[in-house]
This record gives sequence, C-alpha cells and structure tokens, in this order.
Amino acid sequence: MSTPSDRSQEPLMTVRAAVILMLATQIAVAVGVLTVMAGNAWAVAVLAAGGSFAGTVAFARSVIG
Repeated sequence: MSTPSDRSQEPLMTVRAAVILMLATQIAVAVGVLTVMAGNAWAVAVLAAGGSFAGTVAFARSVIG
C-alpha cells in the first residue's frame, strides 16, 4: 500500500516559471503604458500588452533553460 505524499512542502511553481511570468508581466505593463502614452485608447493598450505578454512567454521559454 502506498503512502500519500505530503505536497504541502512542494513549491507552487518552479523558479524558472516565476522568472518567465515576472519578466512577461513587466514587459506587458511597459508596453501597455507606452501605448497609452502614445495616444491610443485603453483597449488598444490592453491588446498590445496581451500580445507582448504571450510573445515574451514564448520567447523566454525557449531562451531560459
């Protein structure tokens, strides 16, 4: 009979995942702010930030080992 594993000591995410998500969030915020400052609407800024977030995650996953 197997014993149940104690998952309370496991981290919620790896350091790699945290770094990738933090980097993508920072870049997305910067892109959103710069888009609004350029005179575009908030909706355009949100779409630009979302696209940059997804692109950064895809790029960082391939670069960060």
